[in-house]
Amino acid sequence: MPLIRPEFQQLRGYVRPQGEARGQAMARLHLNEAAKGWPDSARQALLARLGSQCFQNYPERQEELTHRLVQSLGAPEGGVLLGPSSGALLDLVVLAGVAPGEAAAFPEPGFSLYPALAARHGVRPVPVAVGDGWTLEPWLELLEQAPPRQLWITLPNNPTGAWLSPGELEPLLQAALRCPDPPLVVLDEAYAEFAPLTHRLAVDRYPNLILLRTFSKALASAGWRLGYLIGAPELIAPLAALQLPFSIPAPALEALDVALDFKAAFARQAREVPERRERLAAALGARVAARSAANFLFLRPDPGPELKAAGILSRALPELGAGRVTVGTEAEARRTAEALGAGLAEPQPRGPRRLLALDMDGVLVDGDPGFMNAVAKALAELVPGLPWMDAHYLGFKQVAGFNNDYRVCAAAVALAERGELDRLWTAQGTGFPDLEERIQALEPGCAEAVVRAYKSVPVPDTPLVTLAELEALGWDLAVLTGRNDEEMESGFQVLGFRLPAVADRAPHLRKPQPGGLLQLADAFQAEEIVFVGDTRDDAMALRLAREARPDLVWTFAAVGPQRDAIAREGDLRAPSLRALLSVLKGAPK
Repeated sequence: MPLIRPEFQQLRGYVRPQGEARGQAMARLHLNEAAKGWPDSARQALLARLGSQCFQNYPERQEELTHRLVQSLGAPEGGVLLGPSSGALLDLVVLAGVAPGEAAAFPEPGFSLYPALAARHGVRPVPVAVGDGWTLEPWLELLEQAPPRQLWITLPNNPTGAWLSPGELEPLLQAALRCPDPPLVVLDEAYAEFAPLTHRLAVDRYPNLILLRTFSKALASAGWRLGYLIGAPELIAPLAALQLPFSIPAPALEALDVALDFKAAFARQAREVPERRERLAAALGARVAARSAANFLFLRPDPGPELKAAGILSRALPELGAGRVTVGTEAEARRTAEALGAGLAEPQPRGPRRLLALDMDGVLVDGDPGFMNAVAKALAELVPGLPWMDAHYLGFKQVAGFNNDYRVCAAAVALAERGELDRLWTAQGTGFPDLEERIQALEPGCAEAVVRAYKSVPVPDTPLVTLAELEALGWDLAVLTGRNDEEMESGFQVLGFRLPAVADRAPHLRKPQPGGLLQLADAFQAEEIVFVGDTRDDAMALRLAREARPDLVWTFAAVGPQRDAIAREGDLRAPSLRALLSVLKGAPK
């Protein structure tokens, strides 16, 4: 009996790309590392922490820091797993989900770790040819013919930098979910902070999707080997159980805590890269073999010899007849361009990336008449004779925690059971904590009654703004609504256009919880967010998001007849979204 299993005896370990020769100072543009290191203030803060570290103790802060990530990412409890590098986390995903002999598909060309992981676990590798770009057709054909157990996808792709927007990726996610036995989709976003958008909003919509991320680029922390997964808690729980105890060293956990404290500084460094990448790509012209959304360029033919002669390390890809070079700092990008006979244009001023997040009802559409009719009809069925008026409905909308029509109905029934409907008029700011358990118990039945009512009464929603008016602002646009998915779709039909959106599909996305706003901030990599709402729940969601992500600039804009009641000092106020747009157009660039 061999001491080493036969299938492992022929494996070859990872070979680190060649680095500096002894005595030489070469620009490290071969490993896609962050362009800049830690700011001095962050470095000093970490050194102070490590100076008092008890190295004889086991690391105990993983749970605490995981909770910090959950709060900042707008994820449900149990929806994040922190690990010792994204590669180690993917190793857990493969171990948990793919038995030896089963298949896993990954892009070709793609991340060099993928075939190594397949060999390590005895998984049948299925390379999917994507070329220099990223085409969906071969993936869709694979799912149609022989769906694998897992799809490992990197967007932006490594080594080409090719990227698909969330809308462009949607057909693949839909096709995977439609499979009789849906495969797990592992979407590796190692380079997400350099792309136009992240795929953060897809996680709560697809139960078979996990996002895989690293801190190597976002927090310039490749040396600490930290990453995390975002997914449904029922997917994350078994992966967490497989993780070895105390697998993240205490200094790395302290480093993460400090880096998150200085997230704004790291984000500024990362946001310099896309503009620099585009200037370098324009300078190199036909050498650029693929449009990149990452922090590197894919060049053909391989420029390695020319770059090495100029003191620059790059990654040779002989099997592709190409090479890959990290964008690096401004000085390094200029050296790269000059080494290849080009000149780099001067940097262009970059304004902050701004997101306008919009509530649906009372902001984008006037939906109250239809919803009031539906809730009134449901209550007439559930509590015959209840003295219900439209004013009751509007009153509930100003009580924190009742931005959802099902909960409005359930709370009205709970109050009616006690003969206490008039408590509504004094509940603003306090709600009904003594009835919460009963409200939750009533909600499923009330939801069914409200849905029946929606189908039987006309919904005279009217749009309050046009897409042209919104786009004239020049900001990113998104929706955060208390409607469920079906109601959200009806709202878009009334508007006649669609925007990226978060609906009320889970407790962590239900206003006044800030999860939806935090997800939108991540999806758009926004620096400044204005959320336009018309209820106390909208205002509270913004304030809680500000607490969770103090590195971003958050502003609440109150519109509608209750704007003075829900706004605070520093908030914007306007009669309507249309009026607010005029104010925002005059905001400093």
